[in-house]
Amino acid sequence: MGKTSIIGVISLLAVSASWSLETVQQHGVIDARSEHFHLGSNAILKCSNKTWSEMIYTIWKLNLDGIMCQISSSNDNLNLNTCNDGKAMLNTSRGESYLQIPGFSKRDEGIYHCESVYKAGSYTSNIDVSLIAPPSVSAWLEWEGSRQVAVCLAEGGKPAASISWSEKWNSTSTTTLNLDGFNKVESRLVLPEGIATGNLTCAVIHPSWEEVHMVTPEIFIPWRLVIISVGTISFIMAILGGLYFTRKHPCRISPKAPQSQDYVEEVEPYASYVQSVNSIYNSSADLFT
Repeated sequence: MGKTSIIGVISLLAVSASWSLETVQQHGVIDARSEHFHLGSNAILKCSNKTWSEMIYTIWKLNLDGIMCQISSSNDNLNLNTCNDGKAMLNTSRGESYLQIPGFSKRDEGIYHCESVYKAGSYTSNIDVSLIAPPSVSAWLEWEGSRQVAVCLAEGGKPAASISWSEKWNSTSTTTLNLDGFNKVESRLVLPEGIATGNLTCAVIHPSWEEVHMVTPEIFIPWRLVIISVGTISFIMAILGGLYFTRKHPCRISPKAPQSQDYVEEVEPYASYVQSVNSIYNSSADLFT
C-alpha cells in the first residue's frame, strides 16, 4: 500500500512537470518591467537576450500616449517600421537584437510591447518606458504675515523629488503636476520666533542623482518690488525737484515795448481835391494875364 502511494505521487509530479514544461513551450516567458531614461539620452530596449541566429522574428508594438506604431524584423528580411520617428531595431556585435530610441524625450514615453519568437520558444514583455529628469532646486527665507518661513523648491523634475528638512519643525509639502508633464514640489517650514537659521538646510532626493542635494535657504529679496519702489521714488523726487526749481527761479517775462505809430494828419479828401484844382487854375490864369 505504501509503495503504491509513493508511485502515485511520483506519477502525479511527473505529469505536473510535463504539463508545466508544455505550457512554457506553448506560451513562452512573459515579463513586465519599467525602464527610465534621461532626457536626450540614446535609449536602448532589449526584448530578450537571444542572438539573431536563434531568432525567427521580433515585433515591437508601441503605445505612445494613444499613438500606435509597430517595428518588426524577421530572419526572412520581412521588416516593418511604421513609427517613422528615428526608432529602429539594431543588433549588437554578439547578434542580440535591441530597439534604439535616439534623443529620448517626453513624447517617447509609453508602453512598449515586445514579442520575440526563437527556435526553442518565445518571449513576451510589456515595458513601461518613462522619462527621468532632474529638478532645479532653490531655497529661500520669506515672511508670511508675522512669521518667518523657509521655502525649498524642486521644480521641473520627473518623477517628483522628495524634500526633507534638517530641523523637525512644522512643515508642509505640495506636489504639482505641470501641463508639460514635469513636477513641482514645494516644502514650507515655519520657523520658531527668534531662531537662528544659519545651520538650516533642506535635503532633496531624486532618482537621477546618486547623492542627496543639500541646499541652505537664503534671504529672499523681491527685486521686482525693489525696482518698482526705486522707480516710483525717483519719479516723485523728479516732480518735487521741478516744483522747487520753478519756485526758486520764476520765469521773468519782459514787458512788451509799445508799438510806434506814424502820425498821419487827417485831411478831408474833398478839401485836398479842391486845393489841387485851384492851384492849377491859378497858374493857368497867370499865363494869360
